[in-house]
Amino acid sequence: MRGASLIDTLVGLAVAMASLVIVHRAFLGVDTVRRNAVIVADAQASGAFALFTLASQIGNAGAGWASAARWLDACPVVADAAATLRPIDVLIGDGGAADRPDTLVVRQSFARHMALPAALASAAPAGTVLRVESTDGFAVGDRIVAITRAGACVVTQVLAVATPIAGVVDITPATVAIDLPVTTVLLNLGAAGRASTIRFDVVAQTLRSTDLANGDAPVPLTSNVVNVKFQYGVDSDGDGALDTWVPAEASGPWSQAALLAAPRATLERIKALRIGIVVRGERADRTLVRDFHWVLFDCEQDDKAACPGRLEGSIPGSASGSFRYRTLETVVPLRNVLWNRGA
Repeated sequence: MRGASLIDTLVGLAVAMASLVIVHRAFLGVDTVRRNAVIVADAQASGAFALFTLASQIGNAGAGWASAARWLDACPVVADAAATLRPIDVLIGDGGAADRPDTLVVRQSFARHMALPAALASAAPAGTVLRVESTDGFAVGDRIVAITRAGACVVTQVLAVATPIAGVVDITPATVAIDLPVTTVLLNLGAAGRASTIRFDVVAQTLRSTDLANGDAPVPLTSNVVNVKFQYGVDSDGDGALDTWVPAEASGPWSQAALLAAPRATLERIKALRIGIVVRGERADRTLVRDFHWVLFDCEQDDKAACPGRLEGSIPGSASGSFRYRTLETVVPLRNVLWNRGA
């Protein structure tokens, strides 16, 4: 009379098991939301870091190079972004398709004190000391470019710097195999160990930077980067204002090969760069039931499915589920080009 029957025990067990199921399902729901929030936050952080890194490098593109553009314009054409000395501040490499990442080469100088090239105080036969009209613009280990009016451009490194006398300093270069007339100017790119020419690319969904000037191995910057695309902001009518955006298509006038051979006047028509980045979460989300579509940059069509360059995300219904994606875009003006226009 005072105990519990078998039925009471079974009912209690059933209620307890039902409570466990409800609590477990609630925990799974909360944990799924938490995981998805972490995935999205990680993707957003990865994309923001990639965008900040690219934007900061592009914003500094042309430092030192832009102010020397009228001298560098005489340098010979070289079909290699790592070797050319022409006044190219940024160079986009076409990925070949809308869903294939582009590459970007950014160039800048890290000279300590010099904003403009320095002139030679006297002619310098091959293999001799360079007498330069500068008192505090060079240091041992600097990478310099000697540019003649005849279009000869030589890269060398500073081995020794004498004490300046009356505004003139003697510099001992590593090697200069040609005679340099008195009209030659020297452009200081800063310490040779620092990257003055950097390439950014995406391999295996990892954004990397490579120091082309020193031939270093690629350095991973951030992962889960699905796509990176760039566009030039161009002054198409010569009025000094940006009025159109163009991709660096392999067969177009703004291709990498065309710009490597372009004159200074054409290069200075590039006023800004537009960056578009697509990132995804680290893990698949099994709750997603449809794939993700995105269009980088503007598309005025109401039906986004008809936009050119439309990209597709993960296929729904797969064993691993689908991924969460985020897109980020920004525009970066080429300040050094704008400030030094016509210099």
